[in-house]
Formats: sequence, C-alpha cells, structure tokens
Amino acid sequence: MLSSSPQSKPRIHGFQDQCTPSVRVNSPKNTAMEQAGKSRRGDRDMISSLPDCLIHLIMSFLTAQQAVRTCVLSKRWKHLWTTLPFLDFDVLKFECDGESEGGDPQSIKLEKFRDFVSMTLLLREASDVHTFRLFCFGISPLPKCHMFVRSWIAYALKHNVQVFKFDYDCDHHLLLLPSSLPLGFFNCASLVDASITYIFPLLNIINVINLPCLRRLYLEDIYLDQDVVDKLLCGCPVLELLHLKDCDREYSTINSQNLKYLVVEDRDSYLETEREMELINTPNLLSFRYTTNIKSFGPKMFLKVPSLTSAYVCINDMSWEGSKSCFKGKSNILIGLSNVQNLKLSGSMLKDLLEKELSNCPEFSNLKDLSVDELCLSCHFNLLASFLNRCPYLEKLSLKDAVYCKSQMHGIQELLKIAPFNGKRLTTVEFKFYKREKSFPQVVKYLQDITENSRAQINMTSISFRY
Repeated sequence: MLSSSPQSKPRIHGFQDQCTPSVRVNSPKNTAMEQAGKSRRGDRDMISSLPDCLIHLIMSFLTAQQAVRTCVLSKRWKHLWTTLPFLDFDVLKFECDGESEGGDPQSIKLEKFRDFVSMTLLLREASDVHTFRLFCFGISPLPKCHMFVRSWIAYALKHNVQVFKFDYDCDHHLLLLPSSLPLGFFNCASLVDASITYIFPLLNIINVINLPCLRRLYLEDIYLDQDVVDKLLCGCPVLELLHLKDCDREYSTINSQNLKYLVVEDRDSYLETEREMELINTPNLLSFRYTTNIKSFGPKMFLKVPSLTSAYVCINDMSWEGSKSCFKGKSNILIGLSNVQNLKLSGSMLKDLLEKELSNCPEFSNLKDLSVDELCLSCHFNLLASFLNRCPYLEKLSLKDAVYCKSQMHGIQELLKIAPFNGKRLTTVEFKFYKREKSFPQVVKYLQDITENSRAQINMTSISFRY
C-alpha cells in the first residue's frame, strides 16, 4: 500500500539517480535547466517568487520525471514537486541516466520506470491529484505488472483525481488476468474527464457504474456490448461527450438524454462479426461524428437527433463488387441529418447513397456549410449538383482532396444537363486539390458560369500528394 505521510518517507537508495540529472547543479552542462527555472532581475529569482499554484501550472507541462528533477534548482523548488497536482507518467518519455550493466536495456528501462512511479507516489505529499496520466505501453511483461498498475490508479482515485488518462497495452496471453482498473474506478465521485485505451476482457462483469461528475469519456480498443454501454450511459448522468474509437462493437444502440457530442470511429473494423449501429437516440446531441467500414448488408440506422447542428459521416462500403450494396435502404442516415447547419460527408458515401437512394434524399433546409471529401468531380458532379439543389440556403461549399479524370473532361458539362446546379445563396466555394491536378481551373469556370450569385468567391488551394 502506498503511504504519503511524512513519517513514512524513507530515504530510497537509487531514487535520486532515476529522477535527477547526473550532473551537478553548478555544472556548465546544467545551465539550460537553470535558465529555464530562473528569470532574474538583478539577483532576484522572479519565477521562484511566484505562488505555488502558478509554479504548479508551469510544471504541468512537464512529465513527472522532469517535474521531480526541478528539486535541484534551489531550496524553493526542493519540495514543490511533492504537491504537484498534475502527474504525467509516460514510459516512452522516461529517461534512464547512465548505462546499464548487462541485461536487456528495454527491460531495465521498464523496471526503472515501474520503480520511479512507485517511489514518486510514495514520497508525494497527501494532496489532491487533479490530472493523472499513465502511459505504460510495453510494461505488461514485467512480473506482477497488473498489481503495480492497480495500486497507481488506486492512489489517484484516493486523492480525488478529476482528469484521468490511461493507456495500457495488454498481451493476449494476459487477457484472463483481472482488469488493471480497480473496481473503485467505476464509482469515483470526483472524476470529470476520463480517457482509457486498453482491451478490457472483464469489463462486462461490472455490475454498477456510478460516475456522477463525469462529463467527458474517451474509450479506445475496449470490448463493449449493449449491457456495458447501457450501464455507462445510465451511470454517467451528466456525460456530455462520448468518444468511442476502434472498440469491439457488440452494441447497436446509444440512448442518452444528456449527450451533446458523440464520436464513433471504427476505421480498423470491417464489421464482419460485429453488430452494426441501428439506433442513436440522443435528443440533445449537438455534434455527431461517425466513421466506419461496413462489409455486409445490415439493418438500417435510425438517428433521433432533433437538436443536431453539426455532423461528419464517413461510411465506406467494403462489400465485394457485384454483391448486395451495404448502402441500399440507408438514405435514412441523411434523413436523420437533415436539420444540421454544418455537414461533412465522404465522397464515396455521398456517391453510393445518391446513386441508389437519390429519390429518398431529404431537403437540407438549414444547411449552410457543406464539406465533401475525395469526390471525383468529372464522374459524379451530377450527384453533387443534385444534392446541392436540396440545400437551398447553402452558403459555403468545400471540396477537399477532390479528383478529376482527364479522360472525362466533358463530364461536368454533360452531367450538368442531367442535374443543373442552382446556387442562389452560395457565397464561398473552397477547393483543396493535389498539385498534380491540372484541370481544376476548368471546374472553377464551370462553377462560375452556373452559379447565379455573381458575388460568389471561389478559392483554390493545392496540396502535396500523400502516399
């Protein structure tokens, strides 16, 4: 058990070697640290004269190891780190002074990192922790690593942590071990912001989640089924922002009366075995971002988001050519977004949806700002024009990473005969295209000719080709 009372702070041999520079304070090699810590007017140390709260704010930009090292600057700084409310333990930024004798250097570094975290928490004063960041990627091979990680997190919980960021890898052969998060984490009354990246094999055994102050939650690479999602949303009554990235999705519904910002990203998944999103019922949602790859035809996704003002949707159809399209019957995605003011769509999604569901596309009467990524204008300008004609109050159009096939130079003229473009309120058109594209001036000319608003401003920006 970690103790923080002054009487229990023994002198730990070797701790100073891990957390302080290997050179003397008055060494010329250490002048950079001295200059960073002192701003002198005559003989007065201006930074050291600041109150502890301001110095702690400055130290919040340092890792825990760097913060501990400030103890050598002066007597004023000797114990400041022991009450620092911002603790950042990052194994990738951890430095080992001196050369290790024998053994694997990486294993020795991990062991020193483990000892440093434990000793730092042991020697720290019993003051609250505002922010606790623990990035211990690669530490799982160490003996009893789960026990150490659990004790570190328990320390943060005991000291009323408000912002918690945890990134921890777990080897597959360790998946049967208990979760490294103590169960008390899910009943932390002080937690406001949590970010967790880790595969939780036993997350579904949690019976009660009670996080009364949690407002922002980021989860990555975590197994989530419908029961866990329901418990999270019910147990976080003031949750406003939920970000789910590359989670093993065994849920299909998100119901919340309080969510204002929702992000669901599944770029590493192709939904072969996972469930597809069916319902998002969030009446107070203001912003929605959804990116995924789908490979099989599934149920329709219904959006009940009457307050939504901004949305980004990118759904890539990964079905085999000639198979049943994943987008058939899913124009209701656009129906659910028809009240937004700002909308960003992927070109592939817009093309596939409108090619198959154009007749069901709603009118976007509130839309003022539209952005479309990676659309071939020479082949699909008619689809874009058809969509724009359903946006009568559109003021700004952004086309990013657009492409143009030289073999179909006549494309836009012919396609416009099929779907004439009418932009009465359009004032700004932005093009971002690859430098290798030489035909976009003609695209601009077509837009100028067909745009009824003569004051429309068309901006072009070339970007380097990305491999």
